[in-house]
Amino acid sequence: MTSLISRLAAVLLLAVSMAALSQDGFPGGDASRNILKAQEKADSYFAKGKFDKAMLIYRDELAPVGDKYSQYMIGYMYLAGKGVQEDAIMASAWYRLAAQRENAQYVRICDGLLALFNDEQLSRSDQLYVGLRQDMGDMMLVHKMLQRDLQILRHRSGSELFLQAEIERGSSRFGREEFDAAVSRIVSRIEYLERQMAVEKTLAESEKEELAKLLDAAEKEVDAYNVNR
Repeated sequence: MTSLISRLAAVLLLAVSMAALSQDGFPGGDASRNILKAQEKADSYFAKGKFDKAMLIYRDELAPVGDKYSQYMIGYMYLAGKGVQEDAIMASAWYRLAAQRENAQYVRICDGLLALFNDEQLSRSDQLYVGLRQDMGDMMLVHKMLQRDLQILRHRSGSELFLQAEIERGSSRFGREEFDAAVSRIVSRIEYLERQMAVEKTLAESEKEELAKLLDAAEKEVDAYNVNR
């Protein structure tokens, strides 16, 4: 299998481009200029064979904010042994993270690698993927985004007249437009997390319970806002 993986690694980098990826319903923000600049810098290091420097940017700056291209590149570097010890199982875990938004190229590459594994290797891939997913997977990112939006919504008073007075005095941190925007984001993120809970097979019961509590609290906040709007 090792020789087959080596041949696979030799062509995988040619199969993917840095073209903008479809968000496929992911309720996050667009790539910022800083992220794009970091991608370009990491790619420049990679092209020059400075794999350690490229890995630092991919792994420490970009992968934690959900940049799927960088998560793919980390997987490729593990598969090809560039800047790190060759590790196909670790590569597969990063590929699974990169494929979370159902990008066709990433899914195909990920599935192709997993198909080469035996049951023991698949189990190890599961363990590594769960660790990455819990740390920087899309569900965790949306979880954090949802919590931030709930904090915005909780700044408003339950009284619309009091909120209006706060806005007029300039004592409210947020205006009605900000609250409305937060509610819109919350609704889309609730829907996203509900969909992901239904399809993510590696979720532990404790994770499901925590997410269910968060979604319940978010729905109650939205209902309370809409009642008093």
